[in-house]
Amino acid sequence: MAARDQFDTLAPEFAINISGAPLPNDAVADIISLSILEDVDAMSMFAITLSGWDSARMKVKWMDDELFREGNPAKIEMGYRDHLRPLFSGEITGLEPDFPEARPPSLTVRGYDRRHRLMRQRKTRSFTDLKDSDIASQLANGAGLKPDVKDSKAVLPYVLQHNQTDLEFLLTRARRIDYEVIAEDSALLFRPREIKNDAALTLRRDVELLEFRPRMTTMGQVQEFMVYGWNAKDKKEIVARSAAGSESTLMEGTVSGPANVQRLFSNTGATRVAMPVQSQEEADHMASQGFAEMALGYIRAEGVCIGEPGLRAGKVIKVEGIGERFSGLYYVCSVEHRYSMRKGYRTSFSARRNAT
Repeated sequence: MAARDQFDTLAPEFAINISGAPLPNDAVADIISLSILEDVDAMSMFAITLSGWDSARMKVKWMDDELFREGNPAKIEMGYRDHLRPLFSGEITGLEPDFPEARPPSLTVRGYDRRHRLMRQRKTRSFTDLKDSDIASQLANGAGLKPDVKDSKAVLPYVLQHNQTDLEFLLTRARRIDYEVIAEDSALLFRPREIKNDAALTLRRDVELLEFRPRMTTMGQVQEFMVYGWNAKDKKEIVARSAAGSESTLMEGTVSGPANVQRLFSNTGATRVAMPVQSQEEADHMASQGFAEMALGYIRAEGVCIGEPGLRAGKVIKVEGIGERFSGLYYVCSVEHRYSMRKGYRTSFSARRNAT
């Protein structure tokens, strides 16, 4: 087994800041477990479980403390001695006391990143002559967040938000053009999803990587993805295509899923989707996004590694030491960073890959 010299993995640490101040030492001493969950398609959340019993005074504690009032801002860092990284910034949204039989009570404090402010109300409204990035800026400002958006370029004559929360609506718009919606502290990011050949970190079997379970399947893979729409103004059909060979990267593989099924099973046909589109440019974006999403389903994997604060949802990682076909780059879809008194610091994740 190779050694790691970046930091001391025998000394996991965390730092919790509530309402602008470090968590008091007596609260830190009562922590049973701490977890942070990130997902590219959902809000990030944290959970802190503390002992809820004061054995000296023989009464419950923390349950009524102002420290854990809902709405209090929370920031969490995790890592190792002299190597902590910020992993969460958001607000406390709920408390879960637990009073089990024959065991001391506990308290779980939960919170979400500030995207939860976009989940409070369902709305029906329209947007005219705006880009998706312009809409994202409007929604961010309306939730008291600072917009940090990348220009989505295509101007849309009419977009309807129908009985959706702002976050549901924005995620739907983002998926159409292969964008992602992220909260960083008080900023709302709306940017293209990047699946590239630069890995944020490398996980090696029997070094950082403790468990890894990839699953490759040709089911659902087709050689072409087509989007059909109608231009009401010009009375013309809109057709956009994206096919095997148009992949922006093979993620250090040699054959993509769509290309492999085309080679193995001859003509696999195409996935045809009829969707409301307002321009050829928008249809092209959607065809490219739909094809990329389908291809990423070729390999799905779950893994567990030693606690790695650099492992984040939306990043590309490199996995080594698991054979030629399955070693390579993976796009991370979700990550859970978890610290417990029993197991220390562990990171579990799910990831996808479009080629072998």
